[in-house]
Amino acid sequence: MIRLTILSVLAVIGTCNAPKQEKIETNEFTNIDSLLQRSQENAIRMDEANRKSDTTITGKVEKTVKKIAVMEKQITELKAENNELKEKLDDVNDAGKPFNIRSVSND
Repeated sequence: MIRLTILSVLAVIGTCNAPKQEKIETNEFTNIDSLLQRSQENAIRMDEANRKSDTTITGKVEKTVKKIAVMEKQITELKAENNELKEKLDDVNDAGKPFNIRSVSND
């Protein structure tokens, strides 16, 4: 019985004096802060990309609007020219002579 008591006392003393392993505690907020920081960095990058994209799109839209304005002017001029040709054709006297319509070739 004494032996058992001595052994148990020695076991308790041995475990108390054993070198303690330091536990590295990870703070759960560190992970969250890291995620938030990466999310903020990604948001900044996305904002920059969106601004570049908007600038490019705006430039293309402005070019297209200018082209449309030029084309509208050309259409107006062509319509006026077409009306003038119609008036000239209406004023031409028809001599009643038959005519042949020939195909136009690029040769």
